[in-house]
Amino acid sequence: MNKFIILLTAFVFTSCASITQGTNQLLAFSITPVEATCTVTSDGGGQVGSVSGTINMLQVAKDNSDLLVNCVAKGYKSKITRLVSSAQTAGIIGVTLDLGIVDMLTGAMWKYPDHTTIILEEK
Repeated sequence: MNKFIILLTAFVFTSCASITQGTNQLLAFSITPVEATCTVTSDGGGQVGSVSGTINMLQVAKDNSDLLVNCVAKGYKSKITRLVSSAQTAGIIGVTLDLGIVDMLTGAMWKYPDHTTIILEEK
């Protein structure tokens, strides 16, 4: 009976971040000028999506790789902003409970900044 309770408890607390935080995240951007267009790529090089001064929300899959936001606008200097992926509390708790294997595989233990402000300089 004790083994059953231990197994049940381990199952309930497995992958805390996957259950409580999810594997996707909605990112919000404030981009100036509004004419700017930005391409979002993973640090590994794959394109994740795009945002602009008017379409400023993007849903991404969580990962341990940073995201690079490359913004351009006519009459402005281009700018690359790095969104650093960091471990979140629920993921760290998962590591202590089940070695965080599920949370690491699904990306749930990672998090990007919720809001990013990007201001391009005029040429």
